[in-house]
Amino acid sequence: MENIVVEQTYPYSIELVWEALTDPAALADWLMPGDFKPVVGHRLQFHCEPHPQFDGTIDVQILEAHKPNRLSYSWKTGNMARPSTVTFILTPTHDGGTHLRMEHSGLEGDSGKIMYPLFKGGWELKLGSHLGPVIARLAQKEAR
Repeated sequence: MENIVVEQTYPYSIELVWEALTDPAALADWLMPGDFKPVVGHRLQFHCEPHPQFDGTIDVQILEAHKPNRLSYSWKTGNMARPSTVTFILTPTHDGGTHLRMEHSGLEGDSGKIMYPLFKGGWELKLGSHLGPVIARLAQKEAR
């Protein structure tokens, strides 16, 4: 199954985008609440509304955390035989903004076929509509 790839460019510094991807309070605002720490090996659970094919719990383990350019973690729902991998690659743009590339890989089997459209739509919504306002709030706090 092909990987889910979502790319966005934000008019904010790479440090602010990194903060929005790794700060537990910021993550709760745009993704899901959880005891997130960008430390390799750290384990946590994200919780959200259950759906018919999804119990609302995601088991996560941090695989890579190279501040401020690369973050990767495993992502496993209850109906997945093996964890998939979510990777964020941040690149500064020439105008002071940040290009973010998110790749969700390793979706396989029947559960992958079921979860693929849910994850694809979810990542597009979260990164396209929800993350930007959270970064903007972080920028406003930093400016004070």
